[in-house]
Amino acid sequence: MTMAYYFLKEDFAELDARITHLQSQIREIGAEMGRSCEEGAETYHDNFAFEDGERQQLMWSRHLHELLQVRNQAHIVAPATEAQRVGIGRKVMIEDTETGERRVLQIGSYMVFRGGQSISYQAPLARFLIGAQQGEVREGRLGRSTRSFEVISIA
Repeated sequence: MTMAYYFLKEDFAELDARITHLQSQIREIGAEMGRSCEEGAETYHDNFAFEDGERQQLMWSRHLHELLQVRNQAHIVAPATEAQRVGIGRKVMIEDTETGERRVLQIGSYMVFRGGQSISYQAPLARFLIGAQQGEVREGRLGRSTRSFEVISIA
């Protein structure tokens, strides 16, 4: 069974940009490895630049492979249109029922590239808030404790 990954349009574009950047980085590492062989062919067994390039290429290639797998199973979704319920793309203000602390966050894509208030829909907090309505209190596990939040507003 293949998993589907949901992305808002802007996060999907950022995923593509990161894939392109990694591909170019891997090519550049390969070129540097080639140059290191030309410079020190007589000491190939002690060529730190080449060995380091191999390690970097392996690391970045694995990361690229993971991102390509996600991209191949990605679906672009529009922000949820029903403002009465928490969903992907919606900003929600929540209040911790224990501390009274309020915060605003946006339920984002499978992978969130923008910093700040966006969290992935896969995050534990997002998972128990999705589908909630304004005024509803949702409870769930965050780390080692059970927490509850009231949905103050949805935009």
